[in-house]
Formats: sequence, C-alpha cells, structure tokens
Amino acid sequence: MSEPTQRIVDPDILRGFMVRLLATAGCTEEAAAAGAESLYEAELRGYGTHGLLRLPSMVQRVRSGMINARAKVRVAMEREGSALVDADRTLGAVGALFGADLAIRKAKRAGCCAVGVLNGNHISMAGFYAEKIARAGCVGMITTMTTPLAHVLGGKERLLGTNPLAIAVPSGGDDPILVDFATTAISFGTVLKSQARGEAIPEGVALGPDGEPTTDASQAARGALTPLAAHKGYGLSLVMGLLAGPLLGAKVGADLARSIAEKNHYDKGDLLIAIDPASFGDPVAFGEAVRAHLLEVKSSPLAPGFSEIRIPGERSFRERARRLEECVPIEEGVWEAAAALAGELGVAVPE
Repeated sequence: MSEPTQRIVDPDILRGFMVRLLATAGCTEEAAAAGAESLYEAELRGYGTHGLLRLPSMVQRVRSGMINARAKVRVAMEREGSALVDADRTLGAVGALFGADLAIRKAKRAGCCAVGVLNGNHISMAGFYAEKIARAGCVGMITTMTTPLAHVLGGKERLLGTNPLAIAVPSGGDDPILVDFATTAISFGTVLKSQARGEAIPEGVALGPDGEPTTDASQAARGALTPLAAHKGYGLSLVMGLLAGPLLGAKVGADLARSIAEKNHYDKGDLLIAIDPASFGDPVAFGEAVRAHLLEVKSSPLAPGFSEIRIPGERSFRERARRLEECVPIEEGVWEAAAALAGELGVAVPE
C-alpha cells in the first residue's frame, strides 16, 4: 500500500494552531500551551500516533467534562522525598508537567523524589516528561495508567492498560539517553493510525472482539492488545499499573473502565521519579562514566545489516532537529480531522 498523502507544515504554525484549538475549546492559555506542547513534541520526533491525531479526542473530552478546562492543580500531600498532586481533571500534560517540575525541585533538595499525579488525563508521549527531568540534571522515570486496552497473558478481555514506561538518563552531552515504550506489543495509537489508513497491523500483536488473533486494525480497536514480549511485557504492564494506580489511590483494570463509563472520570495516575546523581557521589564523574560507556557502545563492531549503532533516543532527537530545520509532515487525513474541528470551533486553518 502506498504511503498516505502528507501536508508539510511549518513547526511554529503547527504549534500555534494546536494552541488556538485548545484555547478556543475553553482551556486556559497556560493549559492550552502545555497540552499543545506535548503533542507538538511528539510530532517533531516522528511519533504522529501521539501528536495532532490525538487533539480531536482531547477537545471532545473538554466538551464532555472529562477534562476540566479551568482546573486548579494543587499538592494534596507532601513529604521530603515525595508528593501527591491533585490535577483536578486538567489536561494530562498540565498535571504531568507540574509533577515533573515538583519532582526536580524536591530531588535537588532531598536527593530523590517520587511524585504521584491523580485526576489527570492522557499525557501523550511519556518520554517528554522523563526527558524534561533529565535535562534538569536528574535521572527521570515515569509510568502512567491508560484505560484498559490489553489482555493479560493467557486471557482475552481488556484488563490492562498500555501502561508505558519512560526512563531518561543525563548523558553528559547535549541529549539524554531516552527509553520510552508501551508495555504492549504496539501502542493503541498505532492501531488508530493503521485503522485510519486502512492498513493491517502485524501478526501477534492484538486480539479481535471474539478473542481470536487479528491483523485487522478495526477489529483490534474493539478487541485487546497483546503484552510486549509475552510474560515480560505482561509483568511490566501489571506492575506499572499498580504503581500508577492503587499506590497513588487511583483505579485500575475494570474499576478504571467503570469510572470512565459511568462517571466520565479518568481516575488513573501518573508516577514520576527524579534522582539527583549528586546523591550518590560526584555528578561530574557520573557524566564522564556515562559518556565513556556510550562511546564504547557506539564503537561496538557492527552486525550484518546494520550501518550504525544508535543510543536509545538518538533517532528521535535527530528527527526533531531535522523537522525544526525543515518542516513537519502531517498525514492529510489527520490534518483534515483537525481542520474539521477548527471549523466547528471557528478557528482559522493555516494555509
């Protein structure tokens, strides 16, 4: 199947368009900027599954009341090395960014800090927040709950979220090491993207509504995703869900699904952790050790079929720089959906 038609958009124009859509939908200026930034950064890195594609559903949640457009985020509980944030049903990015900033500040004083965020919403790309922590000089980690979209190993009903895990480590250079992945074989965004394109998904990554394996994206969207790497992804997803759910006082599994369906409340959590390397010794020495090991990794002899060895996150940082220099390609179908939304809101669509 041929690649879908793409529209080439100036980065600044794209970000401004996203901000205007969210602001016109009722979000405060600050919330609209934060929500747009999370989607924009995903587009810059080539992760369209977590970019503009997600904006119409975000606006729909504002309209339905699932997202509180005028929320007041607050710290509900706090200790020296931890905090619990009540995000007041704000945009996911607003609560997660608040949590990341708080984790950084407290880690600089206490050595490390874990921050839980309750009453938020979908945060888009988890690595965005881990990277923010790493660029402040700390090791950053984040996991988050999603609505149940995956089956357990040996089961067939939706019970687990895609529950991503992102870890960012300062590299001693310009960009951190950044690992960011869903605990399912593919993300739900990939299913939505394949469905919109009319493309099949790979074998072994999802079940249909009948509980049978499927490569039909439309069936997978109504069925259940398969855990990443069998028992490994299953175990990770289960544990990440407990850390971003009951540990913080949020719901998980069927309880979360009921909260969404019956109360229009995305009662899930985000867990962000910041670790200051100075807590364990000389941060300069840590940076030098990281750089030396990365050089060792990059210099490893190449296996057949490989042209280079990349550090986790390297591809996305390269793509970000390229798209900032050139432009951002947006699939025509995704752009048309955003343009239709703009028409409903009375927002001018960029030429």
